[in-house]
Amino acid sequence: MKIKAVVFDAYGTLFDVYSIQTLAEQHYPGQGAAISVMWRDKQIEYTRLITQSDPHPANGSKYYLSFWDITRLALDYTLDRLKLDRKARVVEALMRQYAQLAPFPENLAVLENLKKAGLTTAILSNGSPQMLQSAVANAGMAGLLHHLISVDAIRLFKTSPESYSLVQKHMPLEKQEILFVSSNGWDALGATWFGFQTLWVNRQGLPYETIGPRPTYTGQNLSEVLEILAGN
Repeated sequence: MKIKAVVFDAYGTLFDVYSIQTLAEQHYPGQGAAISVMWRDKQIEYTRLITQSDPHPANGSKYYLSFWDITRLALDYTLDRLKLDRKARVVEALMRQYAQLAPFPENLAVLENLKKAGLTTAILSNGSPQMLQSAVANAGMAGLLHHLISVDAIRLFKTSPESYSLVQKHMPLEKQEILFVSSNGWDALGATWFGFQTLWVNRQGLPYETIGPRPTYTGQNLSEVLEILAGN
């Protein structure tokens, strides 16, 4: 089917989660890289624990933390794990920076071209609405995305099928008319299983996941979106 909408993951795809390394290095010399990697890994682990292992099913309540809260708790864990002093002012500085992560250099040009082409564009993210609004504004992307879709609406994180289904609640399209773009291999796989056409932006040159189908497309940066659409 012809692609009519492009939906982007946010963290790692549009916004560089490892750009936090620079500020972390300033506060913890020699530990910036380790902090950025462990922080990200623990953040994603916590989203999966909350979605898959609800500790209160008997009483009907749904345990949930926003992605912002998870991000802070993952940072706390990381600093504790690395045996680093968890100073309140440093934690606040790192969290402020996380709300304004650096975008990847090709992003704006790609989004501007998609707007000119008249395609519907959106973000589907674990990020809370406030996080997404802040990141988009800081990156100069305001006005280039039609929808900022947060899983907060359903209190389930990716890769739950319910999270991907949020896209069609905003866009009355068939799954195969939607190109889902993510730099996270697990996210690309979840979206492929859901039925979207998918582009895995493999910025780090990682191997394919060894379970499930491969993404529809694979590229090294976001510009691959334009190549796909040119041949669509």
